[in-house]
Amino acid sequence: MEQRRSATVQEEIRGGPAELENRLIVIDTDVIIDFFSNISPGAEVVFELITQEKAVLTSVSVFELYAGIEGKKRLSQIETFIRDSIILPLDVIESAIAGKIYTQLKSKGHLIGTHDILIAGICLANDLPLYTKNVAHFSKIDDIQILSGEEILEE
Repeated sequence: MEQRRSATVQEEIRGGPAELENRLIVIDTDVIIDFFSNISPGAEVVFELITQEKAVLTSVSVFELYAGIEGKKRLSQIETFIRDSIILPLDVIESAIAGKIYTQLKSKGHLIGTHDILIAGICLANDLPLYTKNVAHFSKIDDIQILSGEEILEE
């Protein structure tokens, strides 16, 4: 049942070796909202990632952005942002990994939000780090690499 992406596709997503300066970074919904609202430090970090063409979104974040939308100006911002972004899907591999994360967290009594689990599944399936303010939730997940704004801006 396990499906694998080709090495070529994985290499394109990851940008080569595990060196941060060459890798894409998944940006969580919370810091995207900070970007739209010009809230520091999230706005600056997201701007830097976009400028360096390292920012990627998940399809889960696309859902979250549209689900919380109010006003034509924000809708326009979201549509432009999504149109110009790389979007990682929630597919079979990502879903299976997310399911395993859910089971592990539930067995430890540390369950977090389903959307966060799905985002983590996408990150792990694509071997990509995550930039989020929600460190408390994501740090409960084994093997996920969480980056701080400082780490990103140092590069």
